[in-house]
Amino acid sequence: MKSIEFTEGEINALVQLIDIAIKAGGLNVAQAGSVLAAKLTGQPVGPQEVDSSPMFAEPAELEDAPEEAEV
Repeated sequence: MKSIEFTEGEINALVQLIDIAIKAGGLNVAQAGSVLAAKLTGQPVGPQEVDSSPMFAEPAELEDAPEEAEV
């Protein structure tokens, strides 16, 4: 493994270049680009937890909403 030191400005420029590459290449490069960007910025790279049972708010009643007509 090789180590390279970057300044904050260089890291920001690299992340911007990766962002441009992802936008141009789409899903084909998105995963690789996001891993590299996460490594450069020091963010966690592993799989993220996803809440499989989301909670939804109850629908709100609108005060001045017209009644729906039956068809």
